[in-house]
Amino acid sequence: MRGRLCATIFSCVCVSGAALAGDVPDVKTGLWSTTTNTGEPNTPRQTVTMCTSTALLQTVFDQHLKDPKQPCKQTGVSHNGATTTEQTECKFGDTVTRSKVITVATGDTAVHTEIHEEGKSTVTVSESRYVGACPPGMQLGDFVGPDGKKSNVLHPGGGQPPSKSP
Repeated sequence: MRGRLCATIFSCVCVSGAALAGDVPDVKTGLWSTTTNTGEPNTPRQTVTMCTSTALLQTVFDQHLKDPKQPCKQTGVSHNGATTTEQTECKFGDTVTRSKVITVATGDTAVHTEIHEEGKSTVTVSESRYVGACPPGMQLGDFVGPDGKKSNVLHPGGGQPPSKSP
């Protein structure tokens, strides 16, 4: 379950399951809404919104790929038109979970992601769609979780983004 939760959160925040592949979908800049159903009978659907762009997604993907502390890694990827299929492996302590993530982009305004975890009959499904312009008070990277709390993917601890050297 923990591996699925990790993959679900990553999928929601990044709009697309193709993140581990570094293949950034060309998405319309603005507010996106992602609704996720884990397939678990007692787990309600969850919706998050995020102000994003293709450039922001690339930054998040690059940071994720370079972080040696990430428990998940990509073990394979293939492309067929607008569909990306990737194999992932996540390690939490002594537990290893393997998943197949299928992402289908529809233009630059919709992304459908399915996470099939090895050995599980349930499938986590995320539907992401472009909603419109980012509302006042939200900047690129801001997301509002199912609990209504706002954070930012570039500095999730609430701090300021790191300063850049000249």
